[in-house]
Amino acid sequence: MAVESVSLIPPSDTRIAVMGRVDATDPARMRIGYPGVTLRLRFEGPSLAMRVAATTPNSHLAVRVDGGEPRVIRLAQGESEVALADGLAAGEHTVDMVHRTETWVGVVTVLGFRLAPGARLLDPQPWPRRRMLFIGDSVTCSEGVDRLPDHRKGNPAGWDPSLSYGMLLARRFDAQCQLVCYGGRGLLRDWQGRGDVLNAPQFFDLAVPDELGPPVWDHSAYVPDVVVVSLGTNDFNLGIGAFPDREEWVGAYVRFVRAIRARYPEAHILLTEGAIVNDTPDRAQRSTLRAYLAETVARVADPKVRAIESRHYGGDAADAHPTGAEHAAMARDLEPLIRAAVGW
Repeated sequence: MAVESVSLIPPSDTRIAVMGRVDATDPARMRIGYPGVTLRLRFEGPSLAMRVAATTPNSHLAVRVDGGEPRVIRLAQGESEVALADGLAAGEHTVDMVHRTETWVGVVTVLGFRLAPGARLLDPQPWPRRRMLFIGDSVTCSEGVDRLPDHRKGNPAGWDPSLSYGMLLARRFDAQCQLVCYGGRGLLRDWQGRGDVLNAPQFFDLAVPDELGPPVWDHSAYVPDVVVVSLGTNDFNLGIGAFPDREEWVGAYVRFVRAIRARYPEAHILLTEGAIVNDTPDRAQRSTLRAYLAETVARVADPKVRAIESRHYGGDAADAHPTGAEHAAMARDLEPLIRAAVGW
């Protein structure tokens, strides 16, 4: 269908291309929690607006029109209508809308899109054929990657998944990307030592990792060629006492890897310790985590499951999360390791 009106185009319209995990169980509402979720619309017309709702006043989006520089939008709490593009010249245009922040910062619900009278929505351009999935914590989610002059840890303006090591690597490999991550969470426990929250083995199966009635993700909707898992920073947080018990933690990781394998029988699964953990004179944090990962790989005994080592990047005085430049370095570090493991 080519004819459009000023009525709302539902988010379930098949001409809206979606990359990333969303809860689309209700055709009239698309809920987004994970960072990096990208909606792409191709249309003919002078403008495009989006009807949206946000659970907090902290959710941020990035909007890129026709491949130009991204414009960051901070959503108001509640329901609103935001202009994604306006005053465009005649002809075809493409708008990419990227969810910048992560679930605990706020959940965004897309209610629909509005074109100018006489404009029309076009069929979407296909995403790249290759698919990558990154499972992790706040580093994978890109917390702190966008360092503003007044940067403070946890500033909702500081997320920018397009500059995360995961999305940078996906672009290097010409691949789609899903960031399945949650700040402060780990394999068995979060940064405070809690095991009664959604840690990675739990949120891995969710479309939106919302503690209140989370929707289950249909893994058949996106089957990755490569899964990169970066966990352990929060499990091994030096502030919560002793390291996790080796047998308990390795056993849990073996079960998690096998759960990933059950969903994606042909995928390469690469385990890494991440950028923040590091040995200190008193605590062998990185060395211990690497040893646990090596034992996990040995126990799984799957030729497509490997451990790949990360370098330490310690952020700066304002925030221990890696900076944008450090995320770029992380991508450069991991690229040859992934190429060697996968054969790309």
